[in-house]
Parts: sequence; structure tokens; C-alpha cells
Amino acid sequence: MTPQQRMLSVCFLLVSVTCRTYGSGVVQPFKGLGYYVRSNCPFTLTRFTHNRVEYDITIRRGDSGLLVQVEITMNKVRTVLQNGSILVEKKRKTHRHDFRLVH
Repeated sequence: MTPQQRMLSVCFLLVSVTCRTYGSGVVQPFKGLGYYVRSNCPFTLTRFTHNRVEYDITIRRGDSGLLVQVEITMNKVRTVLQNGSILVEKKRKTHRHDFRLVH
């Protein structure tokens, strides 16, 4: 399984069985009731092992309550999403966008 396929499978797994966050501070843990967290400190959203691969997802919100950083660690490889950038092991990765509509 390629790293991209593994990351995609983790995303599908997260949507179905783990906690989630949305809005300007709402956290809903493991299909439970949502609650509001007002903090700009980083905190671990979820940590788990799947198929002997360790995952750790940490988020940080800004003063407005909106997400400003998401850190995903998969088997000790750290990926950070921040300010529209993707950093993998502190190296910036580019993603090409094509906003044209295809009919």
C-alpha cells in the first residue's frame, strides 16, 4: 500500500469511527455528544493503531476558534497542514490545483 493510499484509508476510518471537530470549537468524541472547546493550545484529537500503523492527529485553533494547524503523524512521519501549506517532515510539498471545469 502506498503512503497516499494509506492516508486515504485513515481518512475514511476517521470519518466513520473516531471523534471529529467542526465549526469554531465543537468537538464530538466517538459518536458522543458534541461539546465546545475554547482554546488556542494544541490538543490530540485522536490517537490509534490500525494494521500495526500508529496514527496521532493533533489540532490547534486560532483566537477566532477556527483551525489553524492540523498535525498528522503516521508511523513517526509528521505531516503538518498550516496556512495553506503541507509540510512533510519539515519539507514543503506542493499540490497543483486545476480549477477549470471539465464537461
